[in-house]
Amino acid sequence: MRPILRRRMGTMKPINAYLTAFLKLTPGLIVIAMLASCHSSPTALTTITPGSPPADSSAAETARPTRTPVATATPSPTPTIAPPVSTLEVQAEQLSGLTVTFWHPWGGEQGSQLEGMLAEFNRTNQWGITVQTTAYNGLSWMEEAVEAAMSSGTLPDLLIAYDYQASHWDATNSALVDLEQYAADPSWGFSADEQADFFPAFWGQDVVNQLSEASKRLGLPLHRSALVLYYNQSYAQALGFNTLPDTTYELRVRACAAAEANASDGQTSNDGTGGWLITPHPSLLVSWIYAFGGEITRPDGHGYQFDTPEAGQALDYIKGLQDSGCAFQAVGADPATEFAARRTLFFAGSLADLPAVEAAFAAAGNRDDWTVLPFPGSGSAPVLVTYGPALSITRSTTERELAAWLVAEWLVYPPNQAKWVAENQLLPVRQSTLGYLDGARQENPQWGAALELLPLARSEPGYASWSVMRWALNDALAELFDPTFTSGQIPDLLEALEQTALDIHTQVR
Repeated sequence: MRPILRRRMGTMKPINAYLTAFLKLTPGLIVIAMLASCHSSPTALTTITPGSPPADSSAAETARPTRTPVATATPSPTPTIAPPVSTLEVQAEQLSGLTVTFWHPWGGEQGSQLEGMLAEFNRTNQWGITVQTTAYNGLSWMEEAVEAAMSSGTLPDLLIAYDYQASHWDATNSALVDLEQYAADPSWGFSADEQADFFPAFWGQDVVNQLSEASKRLGLPLHRSALVLYYNQSYAQALGFNTLPDTTYELRVRACAAAEANASDGQTSNDGTGGWLITPHPSLLVSWIYAFGGEITRPDGHGYQFDTPEAGQALDYIKGLQDSGCAFQAVGADPATEFAARRTLFFAGSLADLPAVEAAFAAAGNRDDWTVLPFPGSGSAPVLVTYGPALSITRSTTERELAAWLVAEWLVYPPNQAKWVAENQLLPVRQSTLGYLDGARQENPQWGAALELLPLARSEPGYASWSVMRWALNDALAELFDPTFTSGQIPDLLEALEQTALDIHTQVR
């Protein structure tokens, strides 16, 4: 990478002293180091064949809906609206007998659920399409398998990818189909109303080069997760706070009150705890910058920006929480356990942590009421930073691509998606899916609270460089929360982070 800019404060360590070693490598070695740290070779878990549908399934719920013309008040003897005509030049009979290969990164119960849903598709779809799946032991394993398949020409028809992965594969190999032609097709795609049914933050996330006429849709969003604040309402009420914090100021007041309560309760074992438990997460810094009204991508769509007033305010705020004793770190501690023991009023975690938090409260015998919150705003609206995978289609023949599209479209059909997100406590990507989730929301109130936050959703950047940039943000946070780091060094940290971001975005494609 290029040298970091000269510091304004001579006592500050260079940011690359805090960056993990692989960030100092060349882009090719970056990828190798990331993959090698997790495994040595990809391993497929299973390939399924068509089977029986789940006991509670029905063809009426899962079949792809057909469109009918809207009736007019005065019937006309001749049709006034012509039936939609496809632009793909594929006839339905050409799909008969096609097999779609689908790679995904989920094992265990989640993988079994997906495979059960696709077995139902195999049994019920009207075109005679068959889906065969291969599951990998995690996203990194599957990513390595995809890279190898690009070289050998043995890619699957359909695969799971995050937007930064899809952007990388498109930039280096042009392996993925621009799905806009399928999404907009009058016969096989989504109507204008159906496209509007997707939450805007999710519908636009998988479009690359958004500010260019050459923009492409590289994925169809499947589901989303989010970084939320796990917040103990009963603990807050015991401290005298009966309302949820709506602003950064209110959150700070509550954090400091919790820290003071634990410091003065006569127990030395919990001194220094009680407020915000700082947990590393790539989306943490993004969430705070958004909460202060900032942006981390440049307005021209070319790379990142971090040396901004809003980012400075965000870092001043969270460093101030630490300096005042209202935020603390507990290296090696389990956040869910600390939360259930009232050693923290709130912490930032993924929605994937919901089962662990529920289990921790049960193990502790704690009947406190707790919930999940967005990051409160400072003069701006609260923010929910979301991230998640999409369904991407690889280049082949128009018939095979269309068959893969029909599988993807079926998976995001609201009744089907409702089953998927309810079982895995994820966020749906379509607004109409919420209508199928009333019962599940009542059974899982904290997940239901997360669903209420969907209008606040903001997506992470979709650049290919985000795969590395997110690690750089974790390193910047580690520097910020170092006890020897002072708030006066924040301008230098942001200046160095912006330069590092420029280097990463230039080198990683």
